[in-house]
Amino acid sequence: MLRFTGCVAVATLLVAHAAFGVTQDFESGAADWSEVQGEWSVANGEYTQSVIDWTTTGTLETYHRSFFGDATWTDYTVEATVRIDEGGPVAPILGIFFRVTEKTDAGGYYLFRLDARPAEGPGLIKAPNETIQIIADQGAESGRDYVLKVEVEGSDIRCYVDGVLVIETTDDTFATGAVGVGTFDAVGTFDDVSVTGADIPSAVEAGGKLPTVWARLRGAY
Repeated sequence: MLRFTGCVAVATLLVAHAAFGVTQDFESGAADWSEVQGEWSVANGEYTQSVIDWTTTGTLETYHRSFFGDATWTDYTVEATVRIDEGGPVAPILGIFFRVTEKTDAGGYYLFRLDARPAEGPGLIKAPNETIQIIADQGAESGRDYVLKVEVEGSDIRCYVDGVLVIETTDDTFATGAVGVGTFDAVGTFDDVSVTGADIPSAVEAGGKLPTVWARLRGAY
């Protein structure tokens, strides 16, 4: 009876996890992503944007970007492993987008990004190119993996680098939106993009990640 109860507990936890999150590890490509600008490819389970300069749309210099998810998503946590592989001469930047209102070069968004310039650092931006907050003198290193995470709930925004909270603020410009990754003046690589939240589709619906989830849960017991 105890063993059966334990199985039920694990199964319940499995269903709860699967119902509220999805992970994109790029082992099977990036078919669910909408590539707006740049040159994107998947190799060795990583998602890379390989154009080193930036894109100009009209008079606005914009990011090479690729988006995932639904514009109706509201409160969630998005996390990704990111790396600047090669920086250009102007401002090597990469980051994760959230609350993307439409998956085009004209939509609204927030962007939590790293900047390789020594005097710059982690920053929070909102469309079209408005700075909310930047942490100075913490330039990112090229060739190093960083884990970026954003928690967004209502107007509250919390941004983390490698598990350390670096920005905490409020802004209510964009209430819902998809997620994404992007670069500016840099070749950048992304992996293990996860989105968790009450209205995020299940792992099964999002592409058959259930065996991976089950393996992780089984290892925890």
